[in-house]
Amino acid sequence: MTNQQGSGAGSRIGDADRLVATLGERWHESLDAIVGAQLEQYGSLDALSERQRAYIEAGDTDRLMGLLGERTAMIESIAESARKFTPYVEVWSEVESALPEAALRDVQRRLDAISALAESIANRDAADSALIEKNKDAIADKLSGVNKSKQAARAYAGPRKSGARYQDREA
Repeated sequence: MTNQQGSGAGSRIGDADRLVATLGERWHESLDAIVGAQLEQYGSLDALSERQRAYIEAGDTDRLMGLLGERTAMIESIAESARKFTPYVEVWSEVESALPEAALRDVQRRLDAISALAESIANRDAADSALIEKNKDAIADKLSGVNKSKQAARAYAGPRKSGARYQDREA
């Protein structure tokens, strides 16, 4: 019933039959919903990534840790969405053949937007990681300076007197 080597409308009908068998009757609506959800999720992750940069620059570790928890939840949501998209990837050539031209352009436009967001997030995360490393080194240097100051203060303070400093005495 399917037309594996045909072209034009016959091929599209065969592809559509295979897609219905593989992905279900409403595969097109499901694909649209999955891609839409992924685009929204990546947009949210991008916004979190921008907030992350601000927290790192401000040295606000408490907010940064809270934000990282939000990011983890968003990444898990994206991973779930990607799992739902996997069956479409496995039959992508049939999806491309079966979708009307306008729908295919729309899906491809949104997938390109997702890819651009993912690349932007990855680049920002790499820069943030370098900034955190730089800040970590600066904090380590400051702590080293504090330790040296304490050591110097102890050296100049002279020997510690032993015994109790405060005693209860009856008058």
